Amino acid sequence: MADRGRVGSLVVGCKSAAQKEWRRTHEGHRARIQQVKSVSDLAPPASMGMDHFRVNLKKERLLEDRYMEIDRENGILMKKMSQAMKKPNTYTDKPDANKPASMNKQARKHDLIRITQENQRMLKAIHSTKPVYDTKRWEESYRKSEALVRNCSTYPVITRLPRDKSAPSIMMSLSPDEDGNQSVAASRPNSSFVSGEEGKQVCLKEGMRIGEKYWLLEMTTDGQALNVSAYDGEAQTLEMMIKEKKHRQLYRELNGDYSSIAGRLRIEGNRLLLD
Repeated sequence: MADRGRVGSLVVGCKSAAQKEWRRTHEGHRARIQQVKSVSDLAPPASMGMDHFRVNLKKERLLEDRYMEIDRENGILMKKMSQAMKKPNTYTDKPDANKPASMNKQARKHDLIRITQENQRMLKAIHSTKPVYDTKRWEESYRKSEALVRNCSTYPVITRLPRDKSAPSIMMSLSPDEDGNQSVAASRPNSSFVSGEEGKQVCLKEGMRIGEKYWLLEMTTDGQALNVSAYDGEAQTLEMMIKEKKHRQLYRELNGDYSSIAGRLRIEGNRLLLD
């Protein structure tokens, strides 16, 4: 059975005929739309062609008046500038020779000569004067006084000079612990213990830097707990006590080197802590 289609009220026999009929109808519709006239008149009115609508005479008059005012002010300014340029310059022109000379010129000249001579005399005296202070003698006196202070001080003096090397640390033998094990001190040649107060032994006494300041460290022990005190030379003393169990643990880990224990110290606020 042949394909049939419907276009509007017409019946066609094939699709090509239906499309052809549709195109013809669409073109006729577009042609009719182009020929349609509007009900309202959208054309510009005839009065817009008049001169007073095309040119704003009032605006042009205001602009002309403003330009005339600017030209008048410019003329006044140019006149003032020309008058100022014609006047003689009091700063560059030569003074009038007929004017009287200064009455105190000679007095000021004599004062200037006197001041110059006095300055030259003072400069010559400064160059010829020998120095009174001797820096070499100051350095020698300082070294002697520093040696005397170190000899008569109970604690080592902390100075601003850096230490070449730290003083040797001494590890003393601890008493037997609860398990019956006895810690043995690290062997050091010519080592000796220093007796402290109340039967305590001084294990380490040296100055070292902790943080941003130099401190004098002193470690004492009675064979069980370890007491650490730090003095900064400004009447500030920090103290810390390490219990026997922690003391024995550090003793074994560091092989009896108290300087290594001192290297673990840090200061936080006003407290002496051990890392």
